[in-house]
Amino acid sequence: MKQLLAILLVAGSCLAAVASRSTDLIELRVAPEGKSWTVPVGTDLTFVISAEESNIPMDGVNVSYEISQDLMEPYKCGTVTIADGRATVDAGTMEHPGFVRCKVRYQNDGKSYSAMGTVGFDPESLEPTTQMPCDFSEFWQRAIDGARSCPLDARVTPLPDKSTPTVAAYQVSFAVGKSNRRFYGMLSMPRAEGRYPAIVRFPGAGVYAIDPTIGWAEKGYIVLSMGVHGIPNDLDPEIYRNLDGGALRGYPTFNMHEREAYYYYAVIQAAVRAVDYVASLHECNGCIATYGGSQGGFLAIAAAALNPDVRFVVANFPAMSDLAGYAHGRAGGWPHIFRNPENRTESLLGNLSYFDTVNFARILDKPGIYGFGFNDLTCAPTTTYSVYNSIRAPKSLITAPLTGHWTIAEQTDAEFDAMAEALHGCD
Repeated sequence: MKQLLAILLVAGSCLAAVASRSTDLIELRVAPEGKSWTVPVGTDLTFVISAEESNIPMDGVNVSYEISQDLMEPYKCGTVTIADGRATVDAGTMEHPGFVRCKVRYQNDGKSYSAMGTVGFDPESLEPTTQMPCDFSEFWQRAIDGARSCPLDARVTPLPDKSTPTVAAYQVSFAVGKSNRRFYGMLSMPRAEGRYPAIVRFPGAGVYAIDPTIGWAEKGYIVLSMGVHGIPNDLDPEIYRNLDGGALRGYPTFNMHEREAYYYYAVIQAAVRAVDYVASLHECNGCIATYGGSQGGFLAIAAAALNPDVRFVVANFPAMSDLAGYAHGRAGGWPHIFRNPENRTESLLGNLSYFDTVNFARILDKPGIYGFGFNDLTCAPTTTYSVYNSIRAPKSLITAPLTGHWTIAEQTDAEFDAMAEALHGCD
């Protein structure tokens, strides 16, 4: 696969870089004065702020703004007056690769309207700040050996109420490591006889029940949608809410000072074993992809890097990306552990480098497709570009500069098509 950088500049008010909806009385937009959301380092950047009321350009109103580098404190704030629907703000420049963001706000009759726009300065040249531990591969090989030290002991429960005439749905659990800790997922299988490619899908952050991915199974794929917390997916919804706000609140930081006790240590082991489980199915033809966004994007890359059975990876705005950024004066990855200066100890920076998506990207040897947006305030583009630029395997990227922590149809359609082509061509 040839390396591709596909920039989708999505037009139309419904996806303009705004927090207000297209049905709002007043709409704000932010865009660079030039014709591109990416510019060379050293370019003088000017943002154009547009304001309309019921599609009529506004005039004589004051709009506040703030300019910052990606997720950093603003370095310029002020107010501009909209004239004939627009105003401009000088944002300066960047002398190194990164992102500059303009946020604007307007107050009217007690209601607040806001918008943002983000411009990349040579983002293809962004390099991660996180260091690669010299024993990274050895550490994870020991972890995988430990995860495989007991049989999967898979338990499969049919779910007739979630099945369809063409797809059988099951809840699956399997054991990980000597502790026999069980992880749970939802399996969707085409009913027709045959052997099929498979997709292991990992979830975004949070505590909730995982549903089977019936639609993809109807297209001829085995799909295992995994959970990460070791809890079944058929509990009362109140249990997930209580866990999310109670015992599992803040789980991405649990035991972060101890590598083999850190919450994501067992989760990554389970991600690798999830691929093992799918590969063991008689109905699987051996062509397996990993897929996920945010936390799921991190796990999709980690599992693909660590399990040779994976043939293709799809990852959107991966979390846990270049976590150390904050210790170097720039954005760090979700869950933003090093935003707190007290956490920036040599020991913790070293521990979490073993879980950083950047380092899994550095050893990844599977082709893949990736996607994110420039206005993502959860998994900032500085961090996700640092991951993408670290990948040496065949790759393609679809960015949507106006979006935040979500994908649009053009991205997901292109990703699924690329995954389908890879899986159907791998055997």
